[in-house]
Amino acid sequence: MKFQFNKKNIKFILIFGVFIGIGVIAGLSVNIYKNYGSNSSGAIIQDGVISGYTASEIEEIMQRKADESTFSFEINSRPFFENGKSEGNIRIYNPPFNNYLIDVEIKLDSNNKTIFKSGKLKPNQYIEKAKLSRNLKKGEYEATATISAYDPTTEELLGISAAKMVIAVEN
Repeated sequence: MKFQFNKKNIKFILIFGVFIGIGVIAGLSVNIYKNYGSNSSGAIIQDGVISGYTASEIEEIMQRKADESTFSFEINSRPFFENGKSEGNIRIYNPPFNNYLIDVEIKLDSNNKTIFKSGKLKPNQYIEKAKLSRNLKKGEYEATATISAYDPTTEELLGISAAKMVIAVEN
């Protein structure tokens, strides 16, 4: 059987060749873009730490990166109140090395009712003592403190953490 060139075969071969050419060009373009990046003018962009840093300098860089992505707080997990209307040693602290604003909401585990809500604390601010927003009777109450972190400029919510507590009311 002999292959004959006619108009139909030539059209098919040309169209097929064009598609193959487009595919090759697209593949090369993606490969070049990945290797050199969109903002690089001929330079090779690499991941990692540039050579010349000591181990302690690399550790410091990594710690700085980790600190930027986490938020810290301190809270008394067993606050004590003389009675349901008195101030207790709630001790909420936003440490100075924290990069975020925080606020705290404490809810009873038994009924999910809010018994305390702070305002936003800047880094290096704290609440030593506070009153609860509900009058609790004598006893111990399991509760959960929800700590929210906010961007200090936009006040956009960035993250939430929780801490279990036992609140003691003496009388």
